[in-house]
Parts: sequence; structure tokens; C-alpha cells
Amino acid sequence: MKVKFYGTRGSIPVSGPDSVKYGGNTTSLAIQSQCLPSSWGLVIDTGSGFVPLSYDFLKNGIKNVVILYTHYHYDHTIGLTLAPVVFIKNIKITAYGPEELGTDPSRMMEHLFKPPFFPVDFREVRSHITCKGIELPNSRIFVIHPEGGLKYFTIDQFEQFENDNKMIPFSQGLKYHLHECMVIRMHRSNHPERTISYRVEERPTGKVFVFLTDHENQDGIPQQFLKHVQDADLLVMDSQYDRTKYDTRTAGFGHGTPDYCVNIAVKSGVKMLGLTHHDPTSTDPIIEEILKEAERVLEEINSQSEEPPYPLQIFACRDYQELEVGG
Repeated sequence: MKVKFYGTRGSIPVSGPDSVKYGGNTTSLAIQSQCLPSSWGLVIDTGSGFVPLSYDFLKNGIKNVVILYTHYHYDHTIGLTLAPVVFIKNIKITAYGPEELGTDPSRMMEHLFKPPFFPVDFREVRSHITCKGIELPNSRIFVIHPEGGLKYFTIDQFEQFENDNKMIPFSQGLKYHLHECMVIRMHRSNHPERTISYRVEERPTGKVFVFLTDHENQDGIPQQFLKHVQDADLLVMDSQYDRTKYDTRTAGFGHGTPDYCVNIAVKSGVKMLGLTHHDPTSTDPIIEEILKEAERVLEEINSQSEEPPYPLQIFACRDYQELEVGG
């Protein structure tokens, strides 16, 4: 499984000499896996990074795009308006996202594509786009197979198949073993609007990737949340503010800090931690300082422990960075 970041910025896109290393696109990433059918593309969020991501999809012959939305703030959706795949009718797009206050992926797109705020009305492009709302993220699971495609189960249905070691039913009477599939679990993040974190499990290899953006610090760690991030090979987590800025100005904004991210990673057995959702005012040197802050916290944890040093790898995510999960 590979993950490629096309946007790692939060709030709004930025451009300038101080954002060259980490980039200025807002949140969007693509996941590659042997569990995806050929010509399928799997995306999380469509911030401004979704525009260059879409051009790569065209180059690679992607014909079926599955989008998983964390939530609908503009920095996670605005790339839809200029992404070429949205305007090419022979490319099928299926979008899933949280359902709250009468809003789902369809309503979000109707809002974005609406004159006089945007020149193209959603009704002009929607014929090849299917939208599905997720009312209770913690109770649903996606299963993807390279031949069977995508199935969407309630958690009790899925657990029955898993516990009984039964083959997973897909369309047209096809059934496949779970160990051939990708399993995507969800958990609600700590953010002002209903926001979803995705846990992507590649069952053939055992690799696990968790994407946890727009999640604010919590004093305690709920057991269900800990289970969601447990033993991830790669956890990419919101670390928009340094601790001082968070304590003095931005508490309650819905975003995290490096010390919190490191503590979560260590307590849940994560192997690699990526810091993301960089603040638009964070220059490359400021992002480097946030990374150093995370590394200092890890050093403190290890120095106070009687166990061998915890071997957590920490990095700051940057636009166009590609990683092999567990590599």
C-alpha cells in the first residue's frame, strides 16, 4: 500500500517563497493498493491538492474514482471545482462522507457548484457522480476487493462474516475471502463539525494506514479511539499548531499539537507518524520547529521510560510526497 499526499495544508491554500518545501495545497491524498480494482482511484478529501491529483489520475488511466470525505470545510472540498475528473463524464465518481444537519456529499457539491459563486451548476456535471451520506461513521465499514469492487456494511454484518470466517458477498453473487480485501473503518474525530477519521487495513499484507485530520487534543484517550489508531504502520495526524500557540490562541479551533500526536502514537503502538494540516501562517521553518517539538517530546518520553527507547519515526508531511506504508 502506498500513500501520496497532494495537499497537506489546512484552512486555505498558500503560495510563496516560505512554503516551498512543504507546499501550499490543502488536504487531499491518494491511496494505492493491490486490493483496488484496476483503473480505480481511492482518494481522501478534495482540497486544492485534488486538482494535481486528478491530472495524475488521467495520466494513469483511472476510470472509477472513490472519494472518502472527512468533512466539508472548504479546505477539504474546494479542489472539486477545478479537478478535470469532475468534468469528464466517462469517469465514474462515488463520494462518501458524513451526514449531518441535512448535509451530505451531494448537498456539499450543490453548494460548491452554484452560480453566481461558481460558473458551473452542479446539475451540469452530476450525471456521473454518485453521493452517499454516512450517518453513523463508527457503525459502518467499507470492504474493497480487486475483482468484487466496493461493499458497504454495517459493523454488525461485517463482524458476523469475520467471526464466522465466512466469505464476503459482493455484487452478482460473487464472494471473496476477507484476507484478499481492503477494510476501511471509521471513527469520529474531535472537531466542530462531524468529521471522520479513516483506518485503512490492507489485509493481504497486514499494513495499516490511519488518516486523522482535524482532530483536537483531548485530556484522555477514549478506548474506541485508541483501538482505531492501534498498531498503525503509518498514522497521519493533525498537528496544525505548536503547543504555545494552541494554549494562548487556538484552543477550541479543532486542531492538534505535536506533543499530543506523539503521545497518541506511542500509547497506541504506531510505527510512523506524519504531522499534517499545516497552518497557512506556518512557513517552512515553523513547520520544521513543530517537527522538532514532536521529536523533543519523544525524547522526553523515552528518557523517562524504563523500557527500551520507542522507535517512532516522525516526519512532517509535504505536498507530492509518496510513502510505502510499512516500508
